[in-house]
Amino acid sequence: MIITIAHGAGDRAKSIVADNLAALRTLTGSKLILLDNDARHASLNWSLVRRYSGSCAPVMARQISGKGLQAELENLRFHYHDIVIDAEARDCMGSRSALLAAHVTILVIDLDQIEQLQESEISARMQTAQAANTRMRTLVVMSSRETLPANDKVIRVSNFVNQLSNTELFPHPLLCGDGLYQAYREGLAISEYQAADQTAVKGMAELFSAVFCTH
Repeated sequence: MIITIAHGAGDRAKSIVADNLAALRTLTGSKLILLDNDARHASLNWSLVRRYSGSCAPVMARQISGKGLQAELENLRFHYHDIVIDAEARDCMGSRSALLAAHVTILVIDLDQIEQLQESEISARMQTAQAANTRMRTLVVMSSRETLPANDKVIRVSNFVNQLSNTELFPHPLLCGDGLYQAYREGLAISEYQAADQTAVKGMAELFSAVFCTH
């Protein structure tokens, strides 16, 4: 299965979701590769920290350019059970290829950076991708540093999702507090971090189930 993690608002939250899902899926025994198509190389750097720490099972990861993504996916899908793509945030060849290949696309919207949300641009991009990739399931996921984010932010995202076709809203924001960011810096999934907030652990586990257990 190919899972594309796309940008709605907040680059770092996008990469954190991609890397946590990749780690959790790898721990189930799936032969998985994490593709970093983002210019920041955050997912690749995370995987290297994880590998060199030696404390957890490594997650296979590699950087890939936009121009090479479509052709490479044709090859990789015969060698891996699952492919997780941390897609380029901007609308470009790489992000388009990632959407066209996806079985599931997760659009991450960081409520703490909601001012970055450009509804009309993202809506047009997703509609184009859905028309060309009719098998794609689209899931919008909110993240927040606060356990109870401002209601007006949640309503804005809910209204946005209601305007999209064939798109689901994950029912509650992921808690992305200091613990999740610290785990990320150490190359860990939140479930592997001893000081983790259990609300954050539970939220990521529920997202994992929504992506991999209901497809």
